[in-house]
Amino acid sequence: VTITTVPYPKANAGPDPIICYNSSVQLNASITGSTFSWTPPNFLNNPNSLTPVASPPRSTSYILTVLDNLGCPKPGRDTVLVTVLPDIIPYAGRDTVVIAGQPLQFNATGGSIYLWSPATGLNSTTIPNPVGTYDGSQEYVRYKLLVSDQGGCTDSTYVTVRVFKTVPSIFVPTAFTPNNDGLNDVVKPIPVGMK
Repeated sequence: VTITTVPYPKANAGPDPIICYNSSVQLNASITGSTFSWTPPNFLNNPNSLTPVASPPRSTSYILTVLDNLGCPKPGRDTVLVTVLPDIIPYAGRDTVVIAGQPLQFNATGGSIYLWSPATGLNSTTIPNPVGTYDGSQEYVRYKLLVSDQGGCTDSTYVTVRVFKTVPSIFVPTAFTPNNDGLNDVVKPIPVGMK
C-alpha cells in the first residue's frame, strides 16, 4: 500500500500593518492553493484579490482561507491584523486677542509632536505650549498647528491672534447686526490685555 500525503493549502496573509485613522493600506498575500477568500470582506476594495486595499474604521483582523483541489479537504488559514491608530483631534485654542508687549500662553493638545507656523512672536515652534509676544507690527497673526502622533499620523488646525496697540481695556461695540450672518450678531464686551 502506498500512502501519498497531500500538503495543506498554504496561506500567507502578509505582515501586520499599522495605519492612521481614516486611511487605507494595501494587503500583500500569497497562497499555495486553487481558491481563497477573505473574512470579513468588509472594508476591502476587492475581496477577490490577494492584494486588496483595506480601509477599516477600527482595528480589524482579516483571515485568509485557502483551499486546493489536490485532495486535502482542509483549508489553510492565516490572519493579518490591520491596526488603526486613534483619530488625532488637534486643538490650538480659541481665537484670542492680546495687547502688544504682553505674553500670550498657548496650550495645544491632540498629539505628541507639534509644529507651529509661522514662528511670528513664538518662543518655540515645536512644543505644545509656546509663549507668544508681539510688538504690534501686525494686527493679526494666524497660526497653523500641525499635530502628529508617534505613528506618524498628522492633522492640523488654526488659531488667530489679534494684536492691539493699546493699554488693557474693555471694548464694547456701539452697534450690532442681528441678522444671523455670523458677523456682529451679538453685542458683547471684548476684554483686551486682561484675563
